Amino acid sequence: MNNLSYLTKITKISGRKIVLELKEELNIERLKTIFNGFDGERQAELFIKDPRGFTPQQRRFVFALMQDIYIYTGEPLESLKDVFYWQFRYFTGKNISLSNESENTVDEVSTLSELILDFIFENDIPFREGYEIPPQNVEYYFYKCVTTRTCCICGKKNADIDHFDKALGRRKRKEVDHTEFNFAALCRTHHQEKHQIGLEKFKRKHHVIGIKLNENEINKLRIGG
Repeated sequence: MNNLSYLTKITKISGRKIVLELKEELNIERLKTIFNGFDGERQAELFIKDPRGFTPQQRRFVFALMQDIYIYTGEPLESLKDVFYWQFRYFTGKNISLSNESENTVDEVSTLSELILDFIFENDIPFREGYEIPPQNVEYYFYKCVTTRTCCICGKKNADIDHFDKALGRRKRKEVDHTEFNFAALCRTHHQEKHQIGLEKFKRKHHVIGIKLNENEINKLRIGG
């Protein structure tokens, strides 16, 4: 753990109050240095660790992603494993394995999947239709599709950014608070299909979900016009 991250045990929860017991001593001197002259509120980010072992679905997803990279680049799967396992180790300070004897958790394999997804989207790796996306990666996958304008169903680039769950109607784009909407990246073919068969049938067929975006992301994607 670094000197700003601490492993804790939750000892009590009462409404919005949580009592934590640190597993190691707090680095008070380091905190004094950081907050010297700062009069604002001291905040901390709480991450609830999932202790469960990773699932077979997660393992299939990881190898499906690497298989697509292999098909596109020709880089052997063992070499890809070495690269992404090293990235995970660099990012987390931990080792990872997807063997049956592995003790890695749901959260850790989810992090590995996100690292691979980042590579796929950043390098325009074509991916197959019909990924069996684990629940832990669903939101991140659809978020990456939107922010890179990649159709979340077929992987085509320059996709439309659709106001997925609720249409604008007759309102003008510049007069709408787009942060209230959910978005999905759909190529023109799948965008038209959504309007032809209706939202609910489209969701059942393709298992697409809408993603919230903040104002900065909306402006960057020029959704507001």
